[in-house]
Amino acid sequence: MEVPLRRFRRVKLQSFITVLKNFKNLFSIYEKLILAFCFLLIIFSGWKWAEAAGIKEMVPTRGGTFIEGVVASSIEDVELGRLVKSGLVMHDQTGQIVADLAKSWEVSEDKLTYTFRLQENIKSYTLAETLAKNPTYLPAATADAVSDDTLRITLSVQSPSFLDDVTKPLFSSGPYKVSKKKKNEIRLVIDKTYHLQRPFIERVIVKIYPSQEELERAANRKIVSGALGLKAAPEGWQTKKVSLNKKHILFINGSKAYLKTLKVREQLLNGQKPDSIKTLDILEVNGDGVDEQYEEFKKKLTDSGIELNIRQLKLKDAVLSDLPKRNYDLLYLLVDDNSTKDPYKFYHSSQRTGEGQNFAEIANADLDTLTQQYREAPDNKKAEILTKIIAEVQSEKIIAEYSGLEQDYYVSAKIKGFSVGTYCMCEADRFNEVGNWYIYERKKR
Repeated sequence: MEVPLRRFRRVKLQSFITVLKNFKNLFSIYEKLILAFCFLLIIFSGWKWAEAAGIKEMVPTRGGTFIEGVVASSIEDVELGRLVKSGLVMHDQTGQIVADLAKSWEVSEDKLTYTFRLQENIKSYTLAETLAKNPTYLPAATADAVSDDTLRITLSVQSPSFLDDVTKPLFSSGPYKVSKKKKNEIRLVIDKTYHLQRPFIERVIVKIYPSQEELERAANRKIVSGALGLKAAPEGWQTKKVSLNKKHILFINGSKAYLKTLKVREQLLNGQKPDSIKTLDILEVNGDGVDEQYEEFKKKLTDSGIELNIRQLKLKDAVLSDLPKRNYDLLYLLVDDNSTKDPYKFYHSSQRTGEGQNFAEIANADLDTLTQQYREAPDNKKAEILTKIIAEVQSEKIIAEYSGLEQDYYVSAKIKGFSVGTYCMCEADRFNEVGNWYIYERKKR
């Protein structure tokens, strides 16, 4: 009797069902183990094959919230920096100047005119208006909107540090924008019109704490996912060192009758009390961080019997009166390292008054000649001239420099791709690389 082929499937299915029903009785313990091993091997091999065939790597995906904790008395004291602003150009990880709001730029032969071609959707008249409303941003410079996408900035005198100056985040066009402000926090969301890479982290919240102790508690309880300058990293958190491209300079005001003599200035810099000095008015402007040498210097002066009257101001307030009027005996000022690339600003006698930055009121004919030569010299000659300038300034016994400002920045382990710029103009520049941070990731096929 012939069995129709169409019945084979039913016979096989019934046999398979019979085997399953009598599995325990049909196979020994060793056969069962072998079958289980073969089953797991098939599953594992299939998974690895599928992964090799389609899934290449884990890549960042958008989403999540980063919560920054800061110590401040109000939200007005919080500097958001590159979270919400950009510069015309910026520094990359190696310190080289690269595109930001401007995609390219040209410098005239006399180094007095800079022409910036702007990124798409960035309007030159908006940037020119910002600079006109804030003349302290770029002193001795005039900005003109040549066309919608071209901004021209003209300097009254050469400035070797000008391109470094325009790396500062001066313009309201950052990766995030403010969506809401509360009494103790600022909420930011991605600005979809941002001209560079859109960040992965969708929201940033800045929480304000009235004291360092409360910030420390919030970090240890994981209420915040990032904080600067903690005493120690919470368990499992990542740490990066923020090295500021800034330094403090102490200027002695040589225009004061009791500070004119070289001997008096030298005694002060050595922490000694001149007979003619009983009190000193010290103005500290943006004294971020702590310079141990400066603190030791003040202690020496106090121990020597000098009464110190110390005032602390933000730069935006100091430029309105105290700085142009030279209203101080000693000025402790935070400056960009880049600004000292042009010693003319600090040591030429033409800069002694008003908006000039000769805060020590130095009047030295040799320095006038050398600083002018420095501005006009080709790059390969500048180092030689700068060495002479430094030696001449040191002989005046009128300034002291404190450098090497660093702070530790801590973030939660859930933040992937975490890095900070190696070239930080200020503490807020820890967000220079925020566009590369992410919380979630997906498998790329």
